[in-house]
Amino acid sequence: MSRRGNINYKYLRRRKSWFRRNLRALIAWAILIIVVAAAVVLGAMKIFSFGLFKKNTENEGISQEPESQKKEVVWIEDKEPESTEVVYTPPADVALPYFIMVNRAANCVTVYGIDSSGEYSIPVKAFAASCGREGNETITGENYTTTDKYEWRLMVDGTYGHYAFRIDGGYLFHSVPYVAIDNSTLETAEYNKLGSFASLGCVRMCVRDVKWLYDNCPSGTKVTIYDDASNPGPLGKPESIKIPEGSENASWDPTDPNPHNPWLKCKASITGAEDITVKVGEKVNLKANVHATDTCGNDITDKIITIGRYTFDQEGEYDIKYKVTDAIGSVAEVSVKLKVTQ
Repeated sequence: MSRRGNINYKYLRRRKSWFRRNLRALIAWAILIIVVAAAVVLGAMKIFSFGLFKKNTENEGISQEPESQKKEVVWIEDKEPESTEVVYTPPADVALPYFIMVNRAANCVTVYGIDSSGEYSIPVKAFAASCGREGNETITGENYTTTDKYEWRLMVDGTYGHYAFRIDGGYLFHSVPYVAIDNSTLETAEYNKLGSFASLGCVRMCVRDVKWLYDNCPSGTKVTIYDDASNPGPLGKPESIKIPEGSENASWDPTDPNPHNPWLKCKASITGAEDITVKVGEKVNLKANVHATDTCGNDITDKIITIGRYTFDQEGEYDIKYKVTDAIGSVAEVSVKLKVTQ
């Protein structure tokens, strides 16, 4: 008997038709299931990665800021200028250790020391001076030989010069004039002319400077007086301090080492210097509200320098020193903290 008659062809056709009819839906559902699964997996990976990154930054202090966005830290280093003081010791066996050059046109005196070849080639000291004014010009010439020295010397106008030192004839080195043989009788207005033409022909200097010549240059020291207005000398021309004429100390030379000199109790000073606090990235003028005065009370704020290494780009605490030196060498220093905070 044939088994073909037992197959339900009608059923088979009906089952085959169901798969065909629903094939597209089955494919769509399969794709949807794959997409959802992929999304779940990717989400889980992101959550895990973020948690790991956050843990690393919290535990290890790693910045979350991209490397390309990090700001460069700029350091500022304010240094103290190198000293220009000349260190020189004349040979012990030299009778005349120095040679004096007076630049009349520049009102400047430069002292030269002797080198190993016996030549006066080493510039050692420079002093501001006042040479003769118009009609009373200081002489010029080479190799004058100094002679007499006087602690006090009567001048042609009836005043007195302190530490007078004869160059030639009636021309001398000496202090700014005094009314009497008394350190407290200085002609203040004449003192404030130092560095310009003011004398009756002699070479005037402050007491400290002319006393240095008096003490260190024996009689017989050579002097050359010349003119070069454009170049005061290899050491330049030092600044002279000014005396306020209304000061109670006005009749004294501020450089006079006399123990009774009231200026000896005065000195340069700095005021207004305080600790500074700023935010990272903020910049300030460190010298704002900081002022300085010299020994005689004159404003020398423009001479203040700052010394220290610091930055405004990074949190920290930095040491800053303010320093000022006046025209007669008095020094003032004040130290503060620069605090840069977040």
